[in-house]
Amino acid sequence: MGNCFWKAISYIFHPIYMPVIGALVVMANDPFIYNNLDSYYAWFIVLGLIFLVTSILPIFISWLLVKLGQVSSLTNPTEQDRKQLILFTELFFLLAYYIFHNIPIVGKSLSLYLLGINAAMVLALIISLFTRISLHALGAGGILGTVIGLIYYTRFEMTPWVCGAMFLALLVGYSRYKLKAHEPGDIYIGYSIGVVAQSLVFFIGGR
Repeated sequence: MGNCFWKAISYIFHPIYMPVIGALVVMANDPFIYNNLDSYYAWFIVLGLIFLVTSILPIFISWLLVKLGQVSSLTNPTEQDRKQLILFTELFFLLAYYIFHNIPIVGKSLSLYLLGINAAMVLALIISLFTRISLHALGAGGILGTVIGLIYYTRFEMTPWVCGAMFLALLVGYSRYKLKAHEPGDIYIGYSIGVVAQSLVFFIGGR
């Protein structure tokens, strides 16, 4: 397959979109949320707010940083640029957790999921001081970790979801490898942090 295909995969499953994808996975598999949000409008509001805070606002701030000259490029950032972008994105992820951490109608699972995202991003920021961690692999691994955590949290059999999440993780990671965006080790580190952070919050918080 040509690079155009792998670039498309990298853009479609960009880490900035993973929070809302993972939120949809959580909401679709937690019966408490599924039963409480009994209208498409309620689902739209919750997912729309998560998308606004974790995707739209970070993209806008990133664009603003480029315009102000604080970041040189979004498509080919320097290591310093990358750290700044991770930091500002994490601030919005923290805001998303603050918004949803204590809303009875969405229960506990969504709050745990957003907590896992913040834990993963803080670890990514620390590790980025030493190596160029793959944020794409982190995001895709986070989806797999979320599914694993939900199995423990809900006690449901979720084999199709596990298979789908594993396929997504492999597809995204391989796209980064084919595009020579990362060394294999940085992709594996991203996977590991995403899976461990997201699954652990459900294992610990779901007791």
